[in-house]
Amino acid sequence: MKAFQLRARSYEDVIEWIPFDRLSIVKEIGKGGFGSVYKATWLDGIRRKVEKINDNSYKRARESSSIVALKTLSEGSLKEFENHMKCILSNSQLKIYGLTQKSNNEYFIVLQYADSGNLH
Repeated sequence: MKAFQLRARSYEDVIEWIPFDRLSIVKEIGKGGFGSVYKATWLDGIRRKVEKINDNSYKRARESSSIVALKTLSEGSLKEFENHMKCILSNSQLKIYGLTQKSNNEYFIVLQYADSGNLH
């Protein structure tokens, strides 16, 4: 994860660790051979561009809350996360916001929610 954070070109592109308790109304919206996908509200919201206040001061902004998609990662699959990141960085159709973990050690990639119902 750190390698991808270091590649971020701007504040809004940084991949972050998102505590699962900052996600609400988590609802399964799809299930297939590659895992499950959920829709959730991220209470902290996604990062927005840094706003310049004056010559020496900047303000980092976030949306108040955001609808996101959560995709399950198979057990022990940091390699799967790395592959997702490579695809997203090269293709950039969907934005990845970070990772989260449920209390039962289930990991999720937190992604841009696609209204059309397709993660590709």
